[in-house]
Amino acid sequence: MPEPLADPGPVPLERAAGVGVDVVGVTAFAAQLGEPGTRFARVFTPGERRTARGGGRSASREAQSLAARWAAKEAVLKAWSSTRYGAPEVIDPAAVDLRQIEVVTDAWGRPAVRLHGAIADALQDHEVLLSLSHDPDADVAIAFVVLQEA
Repeated sequence: MPEPLADPGPVPLERAAGVGVDVVGVTAFAAQLGEPGTRFARVFTPGERRTARGGGRSASREAQSLAARWAAKEAVLKAWSSTRYGAPEVIDPAAVDLRQIEVVTDAWGRPAVRLHGAIADALQDHEVLLSLSHDPDADVAIAFVVLQEA
């Protein structure tokens, strides 16, 4: 196991520029994942798929993991959009390749967002804070994103 890094202390939120939240119904999402030609076949990076399958997870746990990652991608777009209130979009969110918003985890399983391509360029002066959760009893996955100025 890697050595822990020095504790940077709490993250101050006075630089918060945007907030995004998304909730995904896991069962409905899992059904869509299984559909031939689904758009969800193209939105996850190989790393995200590997993480979701990690440790021989069951199909339902894999669906929970991917649903949370989908929610994160949507929450990032919502947080970004909230920074543009009253102004036109820099990039049409519908044209964003969602693989450019990648959810990664550290050695302890904590999630973070890694941006690539045009969206990384557009958000180069921001950092993304991410929290993910899933509740099997409620059948939902949720992502909460704070976009803050770097």
